[in-house]
Amino acid sequence: MSAIALAGVGYRYPGAGAATLSGIDLVVDPGRIVVLEGPSGGGKTTLLRILAGLAPAFHGGEAWGAASVAGLDLRTATPSAIAQRVGFLFQEPEAQGVMTEVLRDVAFGLQCRGWEAGRIGPAARTALAAVGCAHLVGRRLDALSSGERQRVALAAVLAPEPDVLLLDEPTAQLDDDAACELVGQLRRLADRGLAIVLSEHRRDRIEHLADEVLGVTGGRIGAPPAPAVYPAAPTIRGHDPAPALILDGLDLARQGAPVLDRVTATLAAGASVALVGPNGSGKSTLLRAIAGLEAPVGGTVATPRRDLTALTADRRVPEVRLVPQDPGRTLLEATAEAEIRAGAALLGRPEEPGSRAIADLGLEPLLGRHPRDLAVGERERVAIAAALALEPAVLLLDEPTRGMDAAHRTTLARIIGERRVRGLATITATHDRAFVRATADALWAIGGRRLVVGDPIPAAIREAAR
Repeated sequence: MSAIALAGVGYRYPGAGAATLSGIDLVVDPGRIVVLEGPSGGGKTTLLRILAGLAPAFHGGEAWGAASVAGLDLRTATPSAIAQRVGFLFQEPEAQGVMTEVLRDVAFGLQCRGWEAGRIGPAARTALAAVGCAHLVGRRLDALSSGERQRVALAAVLAPEPDVLLLDEPTAQLDDDAACELVGQLRRLADRGLAIVLSEHRRDRIEHLADEVLGVTGGRIGAPPAPAVYPAAPTIRGHDPAPALILDGLDLARQGAPVLDRVTATLAAGASVALVGPNGSGKSTLLRAIAGLEAPVGGTVATPRRDLTALTADRRVPEVRLVPQDPGRTLLEATAEAEIRAGAALLGRPEEPGSRAIADLGLEPLLGRHPRDLAVGERERVAIAAALALEPAVLLLDEPTRGMDAAHRTTLARIIGERRVRGLATITATHDRAFVRATADALWAIGGRRLVVGDPIPAAIREAAR
């Protein structure tokens, strides 16, 4: 018997004129791994929500067609019955945590399922060990990096031993070592009989894992899209060699624990730096400190014009602008267009840079949509456009390709290259090695609480960028 069987399935969100999914036929047998690829907003996440029993039960709207998962008819099964057999890792693990501490969070789902108390602790620890997170027991969720949060969320999904596993971009925030561990774990789970369906934009990480790769475009299943083809990283000749940003002896900590020691580096105008390092090494903390969202324990952050160290984040704009790893938390306006233009309007800056960013990022079809109704990759593009509308001297990007399809990753690489010619300096924290090769001319690597600056990027260091 198939673990998943869909026939003629369609779905329309509440208030939507057109169906998000239509004519979906899908069969997945136990022990098989199916990968969904396709453009942002094409319907991959919605399809996973259907399989998890969340649409329309949680999201509302209208569904039709025949659908069974793990032996349950999705038209009649209750969400709780589905949750007993189906595990779902959301695209945004920040939204999946419930408790404050790692082990308690993984154990929570087992408690809700009525497991015996003596089984819960060992099962939670086993799941954490399986995803390489045994060392995080005792840590607070809000002290973890996004990649660590993603692995803890996966442990919580695996702990109840589901029959069907659904994952929405599971490698998006993982370094290469963690992604490799995850791929191996998924293969072992499939070999034990689990049916696995996952969506992913990073084909290089999962193509050898999949038993079948399907494209989801325009709400229908078809052939997978072509891989990303990045433009060559531009060679900037004769750009202003003056520094755009100076870091001097920065000491950084999170919740009292040291993260980075004595960070000293200079970023030139027009330079593009890739900030790399394993999950939890301090990449996001460094970007937040530069942007004024984390106070350094010691040292200074400065531009040629002024010392920024004592300034709050809003007073560092427009010289420095951060697009965080989870931009959905910072999108506050009612429409995407209002979000893109709000900052520039507040500062009395011209509208033209925002209009150019909208056009460059292909956001015209999304301008009237509410930002929180957009796919993760679409929200990322809106947040980047809002930052570009301010024309900052230094743009900080934290995992900017998260949730982006191949075409939009290529577009973003081109935009960074074009803006560099005009003097924009960028620091991009990323695990996307292809994006590093396409955009960066220097590498800042974090490890052991130290920042090592490489300029330019030699071939060996490019290969290590992960």
